[in-house]
Amino acid sequence: MRSIKTGLSAFLLLAFLSVSAFAATFTVTKTADTNDGTCDADCSLREAIAAANAASGDDIIEFSSLFDSQQTITLSGTELVLEANGSITISGPGAGLLTISGNNASRILVTGPNVVATIDGITFTAGNGVGALNNGRGGAIYNAGGTLTITNSVITNNNGANGGGLNNASSGSPAVPGTLIISNSVISNNTATGSGGAMQNFSTSTVTITNTTISGNVSNGTTGGGGGQYNGRVNFTNVTFANNSAPSGSGGGFQTNGTLGTIITNVTVVNNSSLNNGGGIHRGTTNVNFFIRNSIVAGNNGTAASPDVTNSTGGLQSEGNNIIGNVGTSTGWVASDLQNTAPLLGPLADNGGFGQTFLPQAGSPAIDAGQNCVRDLTCSANNPPAAVTEDQRGISRLTNGNVDIGAVEVASAVPVSIGGRVFSSADVALPLALVSVTDGNETRYFITNSFGYYSFEGLTAGTEYTVSVSSKAASFTPQVVTPANDISDLDFLPAMMLKADEK
Repeated sequence: MRSIKTGLSAFLLLAFLSVSAFAATFTVTKTADTNDGTCDADCSLREAIAAANAASGDDIIEFSSLFDSQQTITLSGTELVLEANGSITISGPGAGLLTISGNNASRILVTGPNVVATIDGITFTAGNGVGALNNGRGGAIYNAGGTLTITNSVITNNNGANGGGLNNASSGSPAVPGTLIISNSVISNNTATGSGGAMQNFSTSTVTITNTTISGNVSNGTTGGGGGQYNGRVNFTNVTFANNSAPSGSGGGFQTNGTLGTIITNVTVVNNSSLNNGGGIHRGTTNVNFFIRNSIVAGNNGTAASPDVTNSTGGLQSEGNNIIGNVGTSTGWVASDLQNTAPLLGPLADNGGFGQTFLPQAGSPAIDAGQNCVRDLTCSANNPPAAVTEDQRGISRLTNGNVDIGAVEVASAVPVSIGGRVFSSADVALPLALVSVTDGNETRYFITNSFGYYSFEGLTAGTEYTVSVSSKAASFTPQVVTPANDISDLDFLPAMMLKADEK
């Protein structure tokens, strides 16, 4: 019997050690920012992070059904710190449902050296890194030598000294470079007292951004970089930079002085501004490692000599097929670039996808004028890090023979649908409501079924539609959309409920 017990004990110990190496899941059940040292049935986000940091293996933080409706977690004055031994994934319910607020009192999140973290479906707002440690880096998020991936998230209305929204830097001893990967997200309306309104990427770190809109950010320092200061290694693919500013410096759209390599592919930089050179892009080094292809830089405001782009001699190399609104004194362009050419774009708007974009209008020189080699990484040199088979919104990059220039592909005129649900309250569907859709010329109607669903088929992609709801039970605010593909979640809540949620 003793040998059997010993064998059983050894088996159980081995089983325990094996299980402990697997992912542990911690569930956040409340919005209060407490920390009693335990993540149990009453678990805050801070408690879940502490538990994940203490556990071995790969950990997941998820959110209870409480977060199926809009909720805000307001921090109590100190930042959250990820320092897990393995990887950690914070899986939010969606950026429209969960907001984490720094309450303008602290930075929101720090990722420590060698930490591998993924964040999905969260809005970060009211982070204040100005008075925080590490020179106020990152109003919302400071990636200090970790590998951080952010998807389907919004980083908005934060403040920092260097990097109003985010900061990606090296940390530790010996120093570990930070790696930051952002996709399908929005970085908007962040402010830096120094450099990098949207973010700052340090000289040894790597940042890769895809399918993301960076808009309305401000850098108030004399260096600039309204939409970000990107040093180190930089990859932008399907990114829109719009309405960013550097009122005291250069590079309203963004600034880069990196020496490790910058690859810009199918990017749109429009309506940005700076006091000095490069209202769109400021390239401040002579290293020949800034490569731009299939991109639009136009309609920006800087000095008269360089309103769209400025670069030091030799610091910019075009890979062709770009549209530059005003070349000015910038250099490095090639014959296939459309220089001093208006791109003919629509306004920044909801054209489908996660963030707002600029849609090329009829007759735009951007349509079918790009290089197809980006789709299968067969360009002769300086390919993007991944194949560009879709645009920023998820539309196929090859609809009419050649890819379009810029972040947005004009879809062929295939029919699309708009649908969703109408609710009389947060969880109660509203049947028999009259829903209308109009493009200004034709109006169509639909009566919601017993579950509150409506659907309009056979609409034209790229056309602006206004969808309205009429019901005796409640009043609803019309919604305006420009579908690039099918929309199945255009839901309606009563106007009074929306106002209450906004308070």
